[in-house]
Amino acid sequence: MLGTMPTAADASTMAERQQATPPAWLGRSRWKLAADVVGGLRQNRDKVVQLAGFFHGLVSPALVRARLERMRELGHCDVVPTVAQLLLAARDQLSFGLAEDTKEFYESQGIPWTFHNLRRVVAFPSTMMDPVGLFSPRDTIIHHVLQTFHRHPLYDLLLLRAYDGGLEEMEAQVLQLLQGTHPHQRSLTSLIEDGSYHRRLLDDVREVMDNPHVEPRPIPEGLVDDSHLMLAMDQFKDLRGYTNYASRLDVSPAGALAAYLPVAFNETLGGPLGMKLGQRQLRVECCDPELRARHGL
Repeated sequence: MLGTMPTAADASTMAERQQATPPAWLGRSRWKLAADVVGGLRQNRDKVVQLAGFFHGLVSPALVRARLERMRELGHCDVVPTVAQLLLAARDQLSFGLAEDTKEFYESQGIPWTFHNLRRVVAFPSTMMDPVGLFSPRDTIIHHVLQTFHRHPLYDLLLLRAYDGGLEEMEAQVLQLLQGTHPHQRSLTSLIEDGSYHRRLLDDVREVMDNPHVEPRPIPEGLVDDSHLMLAMDQFKDLRGYTNYASRLDVSPAGALAAYLPVAFNETLGGPLGMKLGQRQLRVECCDPELRARHGL
């Protein structure tokens, strides 16, 4: 039964080290939080358009390759992996880096994992289907950055350079959100996991607009105890690291798709049953040598 959200009385070390503040919506009724993300005609039309754009990208390898070639021309990556390599790297990023990192952060903020992610699916379904970002239209990337906490959203902001005026549109939508006029204002402010995030985000966007080759911020020392998770966060913190990792994977299209079957089980039945199938950590040998050395792997 839907009740009331917990409050974040005690922030853990992970939240404190990232200077995160409790989200303003903690403590509100879950019924109201669920209603926030449903949206009206305009919002649901946007969801359908973005879903169509995602599926178009998924079946258009030439489009994905063109975006990556654009990124290489702009100096944001060194290699252009195959779609199969991108998909398997996305699985590794999601399963052995992003998901575990996010779970720890949610716990430190008092945010229930399952309920919050269900709300994210309802609010912006396409943003939950593309962990890479390369298969998505521009506004899906923008809404992803606006709806969920990023330690440093450099990866996503650089992806927007593949679209004409992408960063400028990102800046415009952040300003709309801060002014309370964004078309998805209600759901975005009801989803963000850090109460001070949007104010900082505007500075991050303008920093990349001024210097697209800004270095990614280092992962805070000792953010988590798991050295493999620290390596995953470090490897996937920018587009160059992600494509470097992907390019070292030896995988066929069928193999990449098969790798998602254990993920589907782990994220559905596996959780309640306390079971986890398949690979347990990222492929250390595919990570950058200097990062492996940094984390003692």
